[in-house]
Amino acid sequence: MYRSRLKGRLDKNVLSYMSSINDDLLLLDYDILGSQAHSIMLYEQKLIKKSELKKILDALDSAKKKDLRKLAFEYEDIHEALEAFVVKKAGMEAGGKMHTARSRNDQVALDIRMKARDDINNISIQVIELINKLLFKASQNKDSIMPMYTHLQHAQIGTFSHYLLSYSDILLRDLERLNGCYERVNKSPLGTIAIGGSSINIDRKKTASLLSFSGIVENSIDETTSRDT
Repeated sequence: MYRSRLKGRLDKNVLSYMSSINDDLLLLDYDILGSQAHSIMLYEQKLIKKSELKKILDALDSAKKKDLRKLAFEYEDIHEALEAFVVKKAGMEAGGKMHTARSRNDQVALDIRMKARDDINNISIQVIELINKLLFKASQNKDSIMPMYTHLQHAQIGTFSHYLLSYSDILLRDLERLNGCYERVNKSPLGTIAIGGSSINIDRKKTASLLSFSGIVENSIDETTSRDT
C-alpha cells in the first residue's frame, strides 16, 4: 500500500501505524551484509555489471558509516530505508538492481537468522564463562561441607563443590540445546523469494557461503511460512 501511492507523502499517523522501524532497527547491519552478499552473487551470475556492483557496494559501505537509523523513520521498514538509500546513492540504474531475485520475505528471514546466530553465540559465551567460574569455585571447595536436602529437609552430608557442579551440568545441557538451535538457524533462506523461488539464474549456495551459513533452507514454502527455527 505504501509503495503504491501515486503522489504526495503518506500521513504521519498512517506511516506510524504501518511502520516496523522501531522493531527492526536492530536488523540494519544484517540487512547490509545480506545485501552485499546478494549483490556479489548477482554479479558472479552475470546478472549485474561490475560497475553496477561497485556502485552498490560503495553505497552499502556508506550506509554503514552514515547514521541511517535517523533517516529510517521516513520509511515503512529498515529494508525499504536501506534500499532507498542505495538507489539515491548509486542511482536507479545500478541501485535499483540490488533487489533482483529477492523478496522482503527471504530478506527479513535472512536478517532474523543472522541476528539469531549472533544472539545464540553471545548467550553461549556467557554460559561458558559461568560454567568456568562454577568449575573454578568447585575446585576451591572440594572439602567444604554442605548439607543436601530432599523434600525441603536435611538429608545427607555433601560438599559445596558437588552442589556447584550440579549447576555446571545443567548449564552444559543448555549449551547442547543452544547448539541444536544454532544448527537449525544456520541455514540461508535467500533465494526462496516470496514463496516459490525464482526463475532467474541465482546461486543460493554462493550467498549462503558468503554469509557463513552451513547450507540453505531447501523448501521455499517451509522457509516463507515458518519462523520456528
